Amino acid sequence: MRYVTASVVLLAAPHQPVQAQAPATGGQVWSTGNIWITLPARLRVLVTGELNVGTDYSYQQSIVGAGIGYRWKRLNTLGHIVNINADKESRVTAGAGYEYLWTDQAGTTSAEDRIVVDVTPRFRPQRRLLLDFRNRAEFRWVNGVSSTRFRTRVTVERDIPVNNFRLTPYVSAEFFYNFASSAWDEQQYAIGVELPYRRNFMVQAYYLFQHTSSTPKYVNVLGVTLNIFLRNGL
Repeated sequence: MRYVTASVVLLAAPHQPVQAQAPATGGQVWSTGNIWITLPARLRVLVTGELNVGTDYSYQQSIVGAGIGYRWKRLNTLGHIVNINADKESRVTAGAGYEYLWTDQAGTTSAEDRIVVDVTPRFRPQRRLLLDFRNRAEFRWVNGVSSTRFRTRVTVERDIPVNNFRLTPYVSAEFFYNFASSAWDEQQYAIGVELPYRRNFMVQAYYLFQHTSSTPKYVNVLGVTLNIFLRNGL
């Protein structure tokens, strides 16, 4: 009889809804388009658009932005094949711009306005090897709330010439410092390759691993970027 009583109690008890657990690891696909406009006086304009989509959870982020940059003295070519991205032929580039981000994750949306300032010194220890160190400050307003972040990225790439064609495999690591939490709370590690076509197009394909303090904590990214170069003097 006591077993029957216990069964009745269990059936009569109110049932709590089971909360869906957010994944600790997720997958995303990033698609980016960049238009680089080279101007006289070592100036260039960059217009960018990006769409990031979750592959195994509800996530979508759209980014649009534009900025202007300045290129300092050219690197010593040392006989290497000149990169069609003129920024990579300069010892230092500096830029500033604006980005707007719209994010929808599991039905929760956020909007972000972002002002960015960056400086990137470069070194070519060998004629086919290029090192760059991008340092970027982001002044952000996420749903109207101010949030400032600093990012530093190191990239190592090597040119591989095939006749008059060049492909460039690379690796990079980027670290994010959040002033609101006073912590380095995000890291990104990438491996990829750049494939130029003539002097006006370059496709970049890559894999990126992201570790963050948000959910999901770990993200595996497959990305592709199309770069279009429009020139008005170098």
